[in-house]
Amino acid sequence: MAEETKAVGDLSQWVSTYGLITAERILGRYQIHLPQNELLAALKYPFNFYHKTLKVPLKNVLNGIVFQQALDYHIYAQKLFVDYLLSGESAKEADSQGASTRASMEDERQRLILLGEEFQKSKKDHEILIATSQADLIRTCKEWNTAFEKAAKGVHSLGFVQNLSIDSVKSAINHAMIHCDLAGFSNDQYFVIDSMNEILKLNLNEEQKIKINDQLTDLIKISLDFEGTIDPYINQSEVICVQANSFRTQFYDTIIRVMGLINLLSDYRLNEIQDQINREPLYFDRDIGKL
Repeated sequence: MAEETKAVGDLSQWVSTYGLITAERILGRYQIHLPQNELLAALKYPFNFYHKTLKVPLKNVLNGIVFQQALDYHIYAQKLFVDYLLSGESAKEADSQGASTRASMEDERQRLILLGEEFQKSKKDHEILIATSQADLIRTCKEWNTAFEKAAKGVHSLGFVQNLSIDSVKSAINHAMIHCDLAGFSNDQYFVIDSMNEILKLNLNEEQKIKINDQLTDLIKISLDFEGTIDPYINQSEVICVQANSFRTQFYDTIIRVMGLINLLSDYRLNEIQDQINREPLYFDRDIGKL
């Protein structure tokens, strides 16, 4: 049951754990609805707006699960001590058999109290991160949706595009926004338009490309500015991930040590039936959210 360490991958790790439906639901909160093929592409390429929008909420979900598992371990450890204290074993004379083990049990109990206080502080930081990041994501995605609709209508209104449906234009814009790394936008002023045209399939001259490009200015700016908005939250979620994993490990290690001490007490035994009931919440996948 020892905790392993491994690198956190891209969103494919998160989505493989929770399924595509989770990503759809998260984007749906922000009124963003992508066809499955576009969503899969958005998850694949880390530089696009949708990928960045998903990253913090998905990490928050995983961190929340790790915190819950840590809490389940914490509660079980507390129940071990409750049973021990109620048994009267801890009240025996200091010079009676098992005194050193009882002293170690008391040390573990005090450490567990302090660890529990630190855990609650970290969990509160996690809850604050969820609230603050959610507020910024709602605001930014509202701006994105407005700019996206404006861009789609603007492109569709151009005479050389009007024969295409508005849905085709939206698909083309999404295709470009997903597949193009906008950080390199200044190196090739038409690479977004060329990506769009993989869907539109129009014979565009330079003047027409400029007209389409003009309609995308606001949308591209929001996507580029989003990096500065989301990066601090990503960093915070990674710090909290480390903390949550640490608490899960520490509570688990406490249980192992306490069980070892209990086994040294010749006159005290756990109630096996009650202990089995207490263990039921602990049957979970400890690989979730591991670093």
